[in-house]
Amino acid sequence: MKNTLLKVSLPLAFLLCVSNASATDSWYFAANGLNANYEDGIDESGYSVAVGKYINDNVSVELGYANFGDGDETLDGINGEFEAAAIQVSAIGYLSLSDNAGLFARFGVERVKTDIVINGSRLDEDKTNPYYGVGGYMNVTENIDVRLEVQHHEVLDTDLNTVSAGITVKTY
Repeated sequence: MKNTLLKVSLPLAFLLCVSNASATDSWYFAANGLNANYEDGIDESGYSVAVGKYINDNVSVELGYANFGDGDETLDGINGEFEAAAIQVSAIGYLSLSDNAGLFARFGVERVKTDIVINGSRLDEDKTNPYYGVGGYMNVTENIDVRLEVQHHEVLDTDLNTVSAGITVKTY
């Protein structure tokens, strides 16, 4: 866990140190609704929120929280309750396609907390994993963007893919 955090923290710290003061040297807030599809067939709805800082025109760093859904599930005839959430840190690189739209890619690390209750037995797991995603954005106004993103995560040693749509509000 410490090695993973160190491997991600050092590049993020480097990006902060070499940042230039440009017009995009600002903060933003993001909120997304998401759909989480687990490898074993569980399908949940959730949300994510984040605060980020543009380092320059092509890079930002982000700190966020994602709720991958919670609810009652039946898997292989066994009923249970399931909940998963994560605290996330990531670096995002942007590729502008026009003045109002572009693509982005994200790489980060997240601390995932999972709670499962099956037949009264509780399983809790906290695990640090890398995650990544790709997406697109479009400017609605100078300060507001809409985003669509696909991310890949690992929860309880199971692949989790999310699709999210949301809004980003920039502050100056």
